[in-house]
Amino acid sequence: MTRELFHHKVYLFGTMVLVASMPLSHFSMGLTSFILFLNWIAEWNWKEKWSNLKANKEGLIFAGLFVACLLGLIKTENWAFASHNLLSKLPLLFAPIVVITTRPFTKKELDWILNTFVASTAFCCVCSVTYWLTHTVSNIREISIFIDHIRFSLCIDLSITFCFYFLTRSSQWHWLNWLYLAVMVFFVGYLFFAQTLTGILILAVLCVVFLFYALISMPSGWIRAVSLSLLTAAIVAGTVYTSRICTKYFKNQDITITETQTALGNAYEFDEETPVESGHRIGYYVCKPELQAAWALRSDSLYNDYLEQTLIRYLNSKGLHKDYAGVMALDEDDIRNVERYIANYDYTRPFGLRRVLYQNFFSLSMFWQYRYIDNSTLLQRIELWRASAAVIEDNWQLGVGIGDFKAALDEQLAAQNSTIAYKQNRGSHQQFLTYWLMGGILLVVYFLFVLVFPFLKMRNKVTLLYIALIVIIFVSCFGEDTLETQTGRMLFSVFAPILLFTLDD
Repeated sequence: MTRELFHHKVYLFGTMVLVASMPLSHFSMGLTSFILFLNWIAEWNWKEKWSNLKANKEGLIFAGLFVACLLGLIKTENWAFASHNLLSKLPLLFAPIVVITTRPFTKKELDWILNTFVASTAFCCVCSVTYWLTHTVSNIREISIFIDHIRFSLCIDLSITFCFYFLTRSSQWHWLNWLYLAVMVFFVGYLFFAQTLTGILILAVLCVVFLFYALISMPSGWIRAVSLSLLTAAIVAGTVYTSRICTKYFKNQDITITETQTALGNAYEFDEETPVESGHRIGYYVCKPELQAAWALRSDSLYNDYLEQTLIRYLNSKGLHKDYAGVMALDEDDIRNVERYIANYDYTRPFGLRRVLYQNFFSLSMFWQYRYIDNSTLLQRIELWRASAAVIEDNWQLGVGIGDFKAALDEQLAAQNSTIAYKQNRGSHQQFLTYWLMGGILLVVYFLFVLVFPFLKMRNKVTLLYIALIVIIFVSCFGEDTLETQTGRMLFSVFAPILLFTLDD
């Protein structure tokens, strides 16, 4: 084996381990990245690297994002946090440079890399489902046992894209096509099972993008007509289905009070200030003494205020009155759900948008009724965005510094008397706002430029896989600090140059 071949094998194997680590292990990602960088230096073929760089100099645009982040040093006062932040962003600089200056992968080698990522993501999904089956899970997010559930959903969306690529690449149908199809279905099912709204929304956007891509790339004829029909039907069906879910949740069926007493002759309470959930007002048809008496007969669990509120909401979600008869009408699974403080029957559905949306609907109802946001990650994000915008208003040119943006945001939340001001160092949870806070308007503009320049100057190299990756990163950045996490940085800084400068499809 020649020295050149040895280093290329290390590069290939290291990249496979790196992409396998993205949904699996932060430690392995860091260690493998360091080994790949050492291998890149040890190659010592600087003339070849320089030649590759000149042939793919556009890749420096990606590496320039790290340089642009240095704008955040202009107003920084907390140099300790700034240094730590910049060190964590080094993959944005080195990953693109290593990819564009190293001998590119062959098509077969790239297939190995993409399949490795898909296999690792599938393994993590299986582990998550196994954990759910063997443990008592109070919050579905707990089943994402390796990395954060939102970043994991990005890996799943990208894996679905890779499966779709392999599935449609072959003109002949064989057992591998069936395997990719099965894995795709499994990934989609997992997204709905894990209630990962970010991943589901990105998947919906990807489906629309794929269909539009097919419409543009396909020749006119019946195939384009079928694709357009499918796109239209999917949009209409999705709109109608979502509208029905919203209507069923918010439309109050208890406008007219039909009973004032329970079957045992006790008076009902009717609290008109409570919100509507699952089509019924939570505070209607409530008899708390009967609830406590009936619960003592059905369960040994301690009856307290929190359990009582859970029981009331659970009965409400099933359309039952909140009295003795309602509790006795629950089956054993319902009782176990209440004991686990599951407050809505629809939260137990294994699949479907209803399970995902109803929790967010309840959070919105609590906000409209009581201005309460502590139990909603969505509403907390909106509060963080409002605070970020207030800070940016006075610092829009250069931001507040890459080492100080979290402290500035904490101060703004305190100044607004926000109910989440006690939660420190959270950041804005929106990548564009985060970059604006770090380095001002120029950093945001450069980041947007990095995302769009291949579509303007390198259209011959832009493939469906690259489009999908950018869609995943771009959409996720509206609700997350995607590039402030290790997995998010690696997904972007490693896959973007590989798909842009290696894949030619």
